[in-house]
Amino acid sequence: MLKDFNISSFKKQKPPSNNSFDTAQEIKALKKIPIRKEFVKKYDDIEAAFEKTAEEQGIKDYDKNIAAKLIKESAPVILELKKYHNRPRPYELDKSLSHVEMPSMKTKSYPSGHSAQSMLIALTLKDKYGKEKAFMQTAKNISDSRNIAHAHFESDSKNGNELGRKLYESI
Repeated sequence: MLKDFNISSFKKQKPPSNNSFDTAQEIKALKKIPIRKEFVKKYDDIEAAFEKTAEEQGIKDYDKNIAAKLIKESAPVILELKKYHNRPRPYELDKSLSHVEMPSMKTKSYPSGHSAQSMLIALTLKDKYGKEKAFMQTAKNISDSRNIAHAHFESDSKNGNELGRKLYESI
């Protein structure tokens, strides 16, 4: 499904350099965001977050395999980009930055995989079930949770959201 995705344009979209003014400003902004561990934990499992949204929206025929399949198919693209850009996580650049440690935070920072995958899933699910507002809010919460955990820079999340939209368009 995503095998024909053209990754080259996302290789050209470079994150701010580690010692740039922009990165310093992003770290400064992260330090102002209070860590909310329960929120972060609630939205770390992308599949569970969307399943909960479907349940809350009364969707009886929700197919949880959709999210699982999209995560599996998008992972190689995301991991290739993370490896290519090799951007450290915010707390790796600024040791004074507290963060929530989650098992899902073992890769590089740019782009945010959670942002990309949640956007891809939200757009796909709204096509199948409607409920655009609910699914898009879940994607936003997942993306925001990575900044609240201090696991991603804002530019990581923005690029991840854009990547998720482009992945969706390639389906």
